[in-house]
Amino acid sequence: MVSDEFRIKHFSLRHSAQREFTSSKWLAMPVFVVYRLMIAAYNLTWLIYNIYLKGAKLFIYISNWSYTLFVVYFTIATILSCIEKCNDLKKELDSASGESDKETPEDGIEMKIYDVDDDPVTTDGERDALGFGHKLLWFLHTISATGGLWVTVGYWGVPFEDGKVDADNLTKEVFSSVFVLMDTCLSLIPVRVVHFVYALLYLAVYLLFSVVYWKLGGTNTEGKPYIYKVLNYDDFKAITGVVLVVLLIVGVPLLHLFVFGITKFRDYLHKKYHERKKPYSGIYRMISIIGDN
Repeated sequence: MVSDEFRIKHFSLRHSAQREFTSSKWLAMPVFVVYRLMIAAYNLTWLIYNIYLKGAKLFIYISNWSYTLFVVYFTIATILSCIEKCNDLKKELDSASGESDKETPEDGIEMKIYDVDDDPVTTDGERDALGFGHKLLWFLHTISATGGLWVTVGYWGVPFEDGKVDADNLTKEVFSSVFVLMDTCLSLIPVRVVHFVYALLYLAVYLLFSVVYWKLGGTNTEGKPYIYKVLNYDDFKAITGVVLVVLLIVGVPLLHLFVFGITKFRDYLHKKYHERKKPYSGIYRMISIIGDN
């Protein structure tokens, strides 16, 4: 059995890691929750409307796969942010009522006993610090950010469809990528370079699905024996395969590095912002000390 000090340390790590996914350094917590709630509500409504209009065949297209995962990401992110805000309010109420002074060192700490040889903080603290919901959110963020950007670039640069411009395509192929990048900037969600493999596997799974769908005689919404013209396996050209492989092997890592760069720039701005505040906070503490004396 580990000591209370260790469990407090683990709880602090776990809480700090989870806050990266549920809060923002740029926006006050209530504003951040409202912002996520509005985006989640708009896109969830749009997805439901699309399913009502187009039915199950909506999900043969990768743009709709990505959009659905994007909606799931924002829905979970909103729920977790709401939970975090409720926890903050509860702590404030407990503090105001004086209950916090009566807490034992174990109050609010995850009551899980670890063997000394299986130290979740020192061996793999980041992994163990996150609950399932936060891990799922992290995975969906990678798919929505890197995978979503790949689909957006592919749609407008190497058109999988007709490249038409309407409210539906703008929402799915432009706004979704803008929203997820904006969320990356406003939140503190981390991005790891090696996680590009998640987006790569996701896109590879879709290509495998498109082959199986074609072999089973599936058709698109216009009744043609393929999902996209570029993935017409009855007339599949070698150059098309080469382009797809290059877009996957080269394009996915480059787009993921772009998202990674955004987080590094975001963290740099956070650091500079807090460094500018430090001199003033020091002056306020000095004034407070002098006033107390």
